[in-house]
Amino acid sequence: MMRSTTSESTLVERLRQHASVTPERTAIRFIPAASAPTDLTFGALDAAATRLAGLLRSRTQPGDRILMFYPPGLDFVVAFFGVLYAGAVAVPLVPPRRQGAGPIIEGLISNAAPAAILTSSHLAARLGHILSELRCSLQPLATDIAMIDAEPCDIVMPLRDAACVLQYTSGSTGNPRGVVVTHDNAARNARLLAAQTALTEQSVWVSWVPHFHDLGLFGGICTPLFAGITSVLMPPAAFVARPVRWLEANAQNGGTVSIAPNFAYDLCLHAIDDADCADLDLSCWAVAGCGAEPIRMETLNGFADRFARYGLRRESVCPFYGLAEATLLVCGGPVGIGQTAATVSLEALRQNRLRAPAGPDDAYAVPSCGAPSPEHDILIVDPESRRLCAPDAVGEIWIDGSTTGPGYWRNPAESARVFGACLLGGEGPFLRTGDLGFAWDGNLHVTGRIKDVMIIRGQNVYPQDLEATARAAAPGIGDTAAFTIADRATEAAVLVVEEPKPSPADPTALLETVRTAVSAVTSIDLDQIVLTRRRALPKTSSGKIQRSRARAMLLDGSLPVLARWRAHDDDSATDHSDAIATILELTRQTESGQIQSIKTYLRNIFGELLGFSAEDLDRDDTLIAMGATSLGITRIRTRIEADFMIRLDPNVVWQDIGFAELAAELRRGVLRSPLWANAATLEQLAAEIAGLSDEDVARELGADPA
Repeated sequence: MMRSTTSESTLVERLRQHASVTPERTAIRFIPAASAPTDLTFGALDAAATRLAGLLRSRTQPGDRILMFYPPGLDFVVAFFGVLYAGAVAVPLVPPRRQGAGPIIEGLISNAAPAAILTSSHLAARLGHILSELRCSLQPLATDIAMIDAEPCDIVMPLRDAACVLQYTSGSTGNPRGVVVTHDNAARNARLLAAQTALTEQSVWVSWVPHFHDLGLFGGICTPLFAGITSVLMPPAAFVARPVRWLEANAQNGGTVSIAPNFAYDLCLHAIDDADCADLDLSCWAVAGCGAEPIRMETLNGFADRFARYGLRRESVCPFYGLAEATLLVCGGPVGIGQTAATVSLEALRQNRLRAPAGPDDAYAVPSCGAPSPEHDILIVDPESRRLCAPDAVGEIWIDGSTTGPGYWRNPAESARVFGACLLGGEGPFLRTGDLGFAWDGNLHVTGRIKDVMIIRGQNVYPQDLEATARAAAPGIGDTAAFTIADRATEAAVLVVEEPKPSPADPTALLETVRTAVSAVTSIDLDQIVLTRRRALPKTSSGKIQRSRARAMLLDGSLPVLARWRAHDDDSATDHSDAIATILELTRQTESGQIQSIKTYLRNIFGELLGFSAEDLDRDDTLIAMGATSLGITRIRTRIEADFMIRLDPNVVWQDIGFAELAAELRRGVLRSPLWANAATLEQLAAEIAGLSDEDVARELGADPA
């Protein structure tokens, strides 16, 4: 089997080699949203990782698991290689949120059984508080402070079949699944991905994908470092808040390779103004890779067309497919030919069959996910019979590849089911992906999923987590169902809840309670919440909710809809009344009073849109440390700019700003707003309206008095 072969060197050996041969070459360039980039050379990275390894070796043993909670930046990269240099196993995780983090971290600690927990001084206090509440004997080590006096030591050269990383695939509290990635898996993935992206000594990799994500870690960090080239990193929130930053990072740093989920290309397509692209030159961008979630032809074609005028070649757009269980890469490219698709009959595809379209209305283009790497074999299997599918059939994608890990950490049953699949004749083992697809002209095409995991903006999410959070927030509701709905651009996250008994007096308030709880506890921003009748959700004969059928019923209109909330409905609101009231207050106040009034306004919209309490906002934390997601921050910013008819400084580092700093920044923006410039007129109008009777107001508005 392919997975039994060995690689010529590990990540540790490659980094040491580059540090010895090209110590002054930039390994990592980190670009914060509003300050100068910071570079870390191969020599400096090796030296820092060696010092941290010395610190860790006095506290841990080779093979110990070490949890890593870091914001984006160089501290994470140093800590990751410091852990590997110490012979330990890195466990990169999502930074803790303000609510709901305790049970998730408790589940991870129980499963991983770590010997140490690393973080930065930025997150140490919050993490320490959570660990104290859990009565955990481990305390976080802020490596940026602890390393100041650390001494270097001899590093532990790893065995190739030893564990390198535990890559947790979900924040599920019930059954956290940590994929075991060996040093050989990681090295082979880096070598294969470097080949699939056609890296050369002149290549530059640009990435904003979170460091704890398999694409961000094994793609944006490990692959370029393995190849000895520069990786340019930026915070995810900086990209989401101002998507043109990603394109600017490519243009200004000579970026040749950058891979991101489909939603990122869609965001660039719809959220970037032409005025922001005046000096953009994307002619160096040779591989504009798309992966980590379903690929949409409309999105990638639109992106290629829109940014062709700035030097992007249509042939640069390139598909990829992979999963954490295979370290990362399975398929990709070929580079230089653009995004391709197989056009088949839509009617037949719905029956998991392949045939030519009966006509234009029956034609459906299934995007290519690229060609398998030289060390991956793809099988299309009937998941029920475990037989290979006929060439004209859609089946489950099974994989035999050298980057497939040995299984899930301390989860033998699930490991056997996913990593140990065998065909009916006994051939195997193979990795089951849970994805449906077919092979066509040497490329893999993914058509759907048979497993429950949802992919929301590139992140794996278990629907059970969203459903449980909804039931906890509104205990009287009936059954719930979470799923995604694919449109031509992205995957929309939908939650359906059955009405409680008795029926709610205010369905809108119920949906808002559910929405804010899901955002706060799971850090997932839903696109739609639907309230349906009790017992309306379909179930199997054993009583399990049929999520796929619920999705179909919602789409065809057969699911009763009593009330509905959509994210874009909030975003399109243009009621300026709160802002006008705030403006009028500010005209009568000193600077300190103005700040307090603006804080009151901000508390209201943070509570309305994100479910934050006053206590949350009064803590001395940044917004991201308080648990605001990148998309949540963007919604807040959009609301503020719409309310006050202003545009806030795009260079403000929203993920690193605190509540008090945001209030001061908003005050500066308000004093430049047209509402402030016309405050006297607004006050006069308000006084005139206040003096009118209800009947007079109705007549002025052209309505009949009640």
